[in-house]
Amino acid sequence: MDPQQRLLMTYAWKAIEEAGHSAQSLSGTKTGIFIGTGNTGYSSLLSNVDIEGSAAANMSPSAGPNRVSYFLNIHGPSEPIDTACSSSLVAIHHAVCAIEDGNCEMAIAGGVNTVVTPQGHIAYDKAGALSKEGKCKTFSDKADGFAVSEGAGILFLKKLKAAERDGDHIYGVIKGSAVNHGGRANSLTTPNPKAQAEVVKTAYVKAGIDPR
Repeated sequence: MDPQQRLLMTYAWKAIEEAGHSAQSLSGTKTGIFIGTGNTGYSSLLSNVDIEGSAAANMSPSAGPNRVSYFLNIHGPSEPIDTACSSSLVAIHHAVCAIEDGNCEMAIAGGVNTVVTPQGHIAYDKAGALSKEGKCKTFSDKADGFAVSEGAGILFLKKLKAAERDGDHIYGVIKGSAVNHGGRANSLTTPNPKAQAEVVKTAYVKAGIDPR
């Protein structure tokens, strides 16, 4: 099994338990899963061994969320999301929209990342994107790049009234979310500050908060 899928399975289970549910209680329900994920490079390692039929389930980012849906027997949407740095937040936005639209009653949403080959690090380094200190200094004028890391962050989502009715462990409420794109910025991978400000404003308005 791709290590990224293993990590996702572990933390999806933890999120379900933290919410006060059991895996058995979700079986057969319209629970969706939306996961920020990408190609870990694990499939390239398979080229060094004899390929078996089971390897097909390790060659696509879609296999992660689909494995969770299969294991838990949940019948909502099962989607991998890859929007680079925003993948986890976009996955959560998709989950919120799916619940609001009635495509699922509950959702497992978040992101997972593992680093199993060096190629990504090498490419980011040559592009000048990595921090020389190996640290992310978000919103700091001393920021000098980012640091690639491994981990998972998973939420279990449902409508607030349903969570209160069911006596779930409620850690927070999502009052609004939004997604956009920067369009043509300085380069393909350069953020567009104006577009980022606009998407934050849109999320505030949806949440009923004055963005000023």
